[in-house]
Amino acid sequence: MDEPVAEEADGTHLWFTVEKRDVSTPAAARRIAKALGRRGGDVSFAGRKDAVAITRQRMSVEHVDPERLLELEIEGVRVSRPRRHRRKLRPGELRGNRFELVLRGVDPRHLPRLEEGLDRLRTGGVANRYGEQRFGPEGAGLGVARSLVFGPPEAYLEALGRAGRPEQLEPSLELVRRAVTGSSGERRRADELCPRLPLDLVPVAKQLARRRTEEVADLVPAVPRASRAFHLAILQAWVFNQVLDRRVEEGTSAEVLPGDLVLREDGRHGYATEERPAPPGAVPTGPIWAPSLRLAEGSPGEIERAILSAEGLGGGHHEQPGGLSPRGSRRDLRVAVSEASLEASTAEGDGGMVRLTFGLPAGAYATVVLEHLRAMCLDPG
Repeated sequence: MDEPVAEEADGTHLWFTVEKRDVSTPAAARRIAKALGRRGGDVSFAGRKDAVAITRQRMSVEHVDPERLLELEIEGVRVSRPRRHRRKLRPGELRGNRFELVLRGVDPRHLPRLEEGLDRLRTGGVANRYGEQRFGPEGAGLGVARSLVFGPPEAYLEALGRAGRPEQLEPSLELVRRAVTGSSGERRRADELCPRLPLDLVPVAKQLARRRTEEVADLVPAVPRASRAFHLAILQAWVFNQVLDRRVEEGTSAEVLPGDLVLREDGRHGYATEERPAPPGAVPTGPIWAPSLRLAEGSPGEIERAILSAEGLGGGHHEQPGGLSPRGSRRDLRVAVSEASLEASTAEGDGGMVRLTFGLPAGAYATVVLEHLRAMCLDPG
């Protein structure tokens, strides 16, 4: 369950709880909007939750009666606890997340080591990696992200088609063919492909049919901005993970070094120096890349620049990747694990079942905590 910012008691917006099972957050929002007869973007949320899980989070919509909201019957989605608010819930307005996980088949002999590992996470936190799910099945999302930033543009459009359902691949490839080598007549009829295309490619087909451009690169901005930003964020996450992994290898992911950028008391990031050391409790940060992002200095900066260069993002290139103007940011290399507890089931038939609960700041991944526990406690040797 996510923990959004404080709510109010009146207003034209409704904030409500959504419990979803094996449905992504954007898909749940679209289903709710469709059931209400609204556009998909009318239902907003603070952050995305795992698709393959039972999750709860707050969403919002404006000018909807609470009773109507509660009457909705949607496959895989249940709505409850509507509350009025004076504004919509926006991305990023999230304090953190609470997780309750059930582990099955745990050897009772491993419980002491599991508890010891949890104690270490309580005191030392966890590396703030992006989970593997951030990059899609078998890392396919990273290929989509790289094609957006590095091109060629037809490779990005094709990647969007390959990311869709199997039956959407053929019409997607046909759309790309028409955009690259199609006749003027084929281009004008591109909208006939719309019913069989992934949602991200529908506006591309419509723009091609309107003959607003002869250049394939001009079709990329027709992909919804939110989708392009999501794909760019995959590449940003990959770069951050590479920086973090290097710091972990060197044993400095929890240590503020000279030249590190740390969050200071005034809410701004500043360099840690001998003259102005990091404030108590500060942790080193890594880059969420953007062309104008300020990087660390000293040895931390050398790591960041080397990884950006290896990825092809050094030297001030790609000023507007994918037609976007990202601002970039800094992300903590380590985060605290709060209110962690472990409970082994004693019920008959529940042998090897362990209930694990803990809290993480917004943007941190529960799967990373599990991987750390496995590495520290459960793997043989």
